Amino acid sequence: MDHLRAPLWPRVGSLCLLLAGAAWAPPPNLTDPKFESKAALLATRGSEELLCFTERLEDLVCFWEEAASAGVGPSNYSFSYQLEGEPWKPCRLHQAPMARGAVRFWCSLPTADTSSFVPLELLVTEASSGALRYHRIIHINEVVLLDAPVGLLARLADEGGHVVLRWLPPPGAPMTTHIRYEVDVSAGNGEGGTQKVEILEGRTECVLSNLRGQTRYTFAVRARMAEPSFGGFWSAWSEPASLLTASDLDPLILTLSLILVLILLLLAVLALLSHRRALKQKIWPGIPSPESEFKGLFTTHKGNFQVGGLIVPSGPGVPCFSWPNPRP
Repeated sequence: MDHLRAPLWPRVGSLCLLLAGAAWAPPPNLTDPKFESKAALLATRGSEELLCFTERLEDLVCFWEEAASAGVGPSNYSFSYQLEGEPWKPCRLHQAPMARGAVRFWCSLPTADTSSFVPLELLVTEASSGALRYHRIIHINEVVLLDAPVGLLARLADEGGHVVLRWLPPPGAPMTTHIRYEVDVSAGNGEGGTQKVEILEGRTECVLSNLRGQTRYTFAVRARMAEPSFGGFWSAWSEPASLLTASDLDPLILTLSLILVLILLLLAVLALLSHRRALKQKIWPGIPSPESEFKGLFTTHKGNFQVGGLIVPSGPGVPCFSWPNPRP
């Protein structure tokens, strides 16, 4: 029997060391920039509140912030939680310094205890006196905080002067068909302020219209799990995308308008040519002919007033017209 037990001791020792290492392994690094940005986004709701969020429904982080005090650390508080129908369990607290003399205490629940659609009761007390600090009952599926959408692209539509936006869902997001989005549209010159467009859940594109021509717009998109099955918070805005819109004058409409103007000009010229004699008479009226008063002046006398006594001398070197009697 001794020769059978001897080989087991190294294996048992290795297993104990492995379990001890897992128990005392350093906590996940939650002070990375992504966590900092999400914590700052939630902290704007109130620094005196116990805040919790999940990214993929398989994790849960709860934290609060307070003013840093000498000698105050994670050992001064007790964090425990309870799933419905299960016993209370402790959660190890961690501490991270913040700017402006603040400190953040946080706890990350194990994946096995992050069940959605089940009430989760959270309790934070002071270790020395047992005084209650925070008490919340949450559902993990109602505190989802997704990453920002990625790959936002903006382009002009083939026709109509519209702008087409496309993007990708947040990385690692659960059930992308249950995500709804919000698009922020702002003009580069600041005129008209900004506007936000709600996108139906599951869609990762939209077409924007009624934008001013020859204007540079900046677009951004954020995500949130759709209700009523899920809830939570709006994610941070994605990396922006900008675009210069086309001119308000549609080339097709401009071409058709030019053709119409040319046709109208051609019709006007044809109308003038067809009535050129009447128009010429209006602009340059003819000089009255003396033929009506001097019968035969041009037909018989060939325009010579002296023939037939049409001109009679009335003085030395001064001609005088002799007008015939008017016709009866």
